[in-house]
Amino acid sequence: MKANGGRRKAGGSGLRRCAALASRLLATSAFLLPPSALLFAAHPFITDDAGTQGAGSWQLELMAQQNRHDATAGPVQQRSRLTLLNPVLTYGLFETVDLALGLNYARNRVSENGLSVDSASGLSDTTLELKWRFYDADGWSFAVKPAISLPTGDENRGLGLGRTSWGINLIADYDVKPWAWFANLAYFHPRFERAQDAAELRDHLWRVSAGATYAVRENVWLAGELGVRTNEGRNDPFFPGRRSQYAMLGLIYSPAEKIDLDIGLRKGLNRAETDTVFLVGATFRW
Repeated sequence: MKANGGRRKAGGSGLRRCAALASRLLATSAFLLPPSALLFAAHPFITDDAGTQGAGSWQLELMAQQNRHDATAGPVQQRSRLTLLNPVLTYGLFETVDLALGLNYARNRVSENGLSVDSASGLSDTTLELKWRFYDADGWSFAVKPAISLPTGDENRGLGLGRTSWGINLIADYDVKPWAWFANLAYFHPRFERAQDAAELRDHLWRVSAGATYAVRENVWLAGELGVRTNEGRNDPFFPGRRSQYAMLGLIYSPAEKIDLDIGLRKGLNRAETDTVFLVGATFRW
């Protein structure tokens, strides 16, 4: 869960598409939980883990990413740059249940054949998520995470969907130190206020992904991930195809018990996925 106007000409600006992409990434999430929490997956992953914070515990994640995509459709060469800032505050309601609130800021710029055709920046849609870890034994953990996306972004500027949307994520973990493995099956149902968005964007989005971490040292983890997800644009010439594929490599470092720092690089494996995404984040727990 895109964080984050619309395509008005044949080639299209892609701004509306980027808005939906950001909203999907943030809403189906996947950016929660530190490496020290149970089985660990954290930013820079999209794939979520089954870990919870524990009753009465808090977590603040400060995450940023920049998407870069260059594509050609006929005579049009398009260059798009999308920057996302995503603070997420999580509270442990019970030992196995978390509630998370995500605020999202997006800045998007699109040019075609060297000329700026669209730009927008501001608050995007807000996410509210509930995670329940319902099984934890013999190295295995399973969780379910329903989520809603609240229309706090301006859909007319390409910063949101305009209507409350929802999704759900099924999560499985397996811990065999120094490895930890996790997989997701996620679904998101965006609901559009604008008729143009409803015509151009799909309203049933799926993601299947898996990730792993390897403990290089007690406080350093290598991270890797592969995923396939629905391409939300129905007929976007700059992101052609029904399914997009991606891979990520990253590093998580914990300088202190309750602080995690991370970096990552996500690459598109086909034309339906963003070329390159640079990721950086910091997590604080108390």
